[in-house]
Amino acid sequence: MPFSGIKSRGRFGYFTLALLLAGVAGGVNAIGFFAFGVRISHMTGNVSWFGESFAAGRLDNAIGAGQLVMAFILGAIASEALLETSRHRARGQYIPALGVEIFTLGFVAFWGHHRPETHEALLTHGLAFSMGLQNALTTRVSGAVVRPTHLTGVLTDLGIQIVRMAVWVLDGGRKEGTRGFMLRLFELPVAPQFERARLQLGLAVAFILGSFIGSFLFLTFGTIVLLLPCVGLLAVIAIDLSIMATQSPPVAST
Repeated sequence: MPFSGIKSRGRFGYFTLALLLAGVAGGVNAIGFFAFGVRISHMTGNVSWFGESFAAGRLDNAIGAGQLVMAFILGAIASEALLETSRHRARGQYIPALGVEIFTLGFVAFWGHHRPETHEALLTHGLAFSMGLQNALTTRVSGAVVRPTHLTGVLTDLGIQIVRMAVWVLDGGRKEGTRGFMLRLFELPVAPQFERARLQLGLAVAFILGSFIGSFLFLTFGTIVLLLPCVGLLAVIAIDLSIMATQSPPVAST
């Protein structure tokens, strides 16, 4: 169960936090594609790009793809290191990692806006670093339930949960007939099966909305629009400060 053992207010806070991070990831991914022609958070595609380019003898492309992957990994390492140094805090445990991501996105936004034709590799590496950091951060927050920078796992889990919801409702019908079926149907909104599905669907919708808004604003204002995800991350910091004072986040198993 997502965020199991956390009180209702805490679950809502973590749910909102996960949605905000998914929206930020969708926006950054879309802006990165329009600005630089690469899928910043799509590491599966980048690893495939590396292998394909290396096999075809296009070493420059292979190196570019490999650098994106390494930047993503370095972001994840930085996130975990920052979280470990602040895990004993009563509140604001995620502020250092979020602060680094805000700084990175802000740097890319201003540099890309004022000098769009220079240091393109540095800018894409910065975006990949920020997505690796964010993915590791959200994995830690959710107890390894949520990874919002890519949707393959999210959509897979959503499909699984739809079947589980249907089976749970049908089991009520098999046990108690029409009454049991209807009772399960009415109880579905508060059932654990629906909570997981709601989380996965929310992440997918948030990512799509982030992609749409990021694309639309980039085509209007350019790279400077990366400051908008920074605002979203500031909202995440506000949630962090509000819910960490009374709740301990789920810890991913090691």
